[in-house]
Amino acid sequence: MRASKMKIRLFLDYEREEEWVNLMAKKGWNLTSFGLVFYSFKKGEPGEFIYRNEMISGIGSKEDSKEYIRFLQSSGIELVRVFFNWAYFRKKAAEGPFELYSDTTSRLAYLNRVFYLFLTVFFINLFIGIINSTLLNSGNLAGINDFVGGVNIGCAIILLFPLIKIMKKRRHLKHQLDIFCD
Repeated sequence: MRASKMKIRLFLDYEREEEWVNLMAKKGWNLTSFGLVFYSFKKGEPGEFIYRNEMISGIGSKEDSKEYIRFLQSSGIELVRVFFNWAYFRKKAAEGPFELYSDTTSRLAYLNRVFYLFLTVFFINLFIGIINSTLLNSGNLAGINDFVGGVNIGCAIILLFPLIKIMKKRRHLKHQLDIFCD
């Protein structure tokens, strides 16, 4: 039996990604590294760890992010890896449930960070797609510009799905805050 393996997956839904990583951990495959579309696992005890992913940008400065990671590590939470703005953390399952955000206000702040990242990438793709499909649609490169514009607009449309899902969650959390604050 192999002691490690690599899987290739593309997730736009960070929650489904986290569920999949935890399912792999229940089967005894512990996450050791990850990137945009690849995940490396090492064979271990089934259900040994619980994993959480988090977008750590927007916390503040780089030093704030490092301090936040040190705080989590002092709480017995291990950093698996940081890739661009995303990090995976894990904790021994035997130590009990593991949540990074335990209150509604902090969950809402986190969802806002994720929402604005996706929204920014959505508008960048939409803008580049429109520019390539309309303004740069003349001369020898018209076909290439149409193709690139179509890919960007397609990416923008695909990004609408996680944006809508996050918007619904934000609305639900805001509603919860309104109920408990009044």
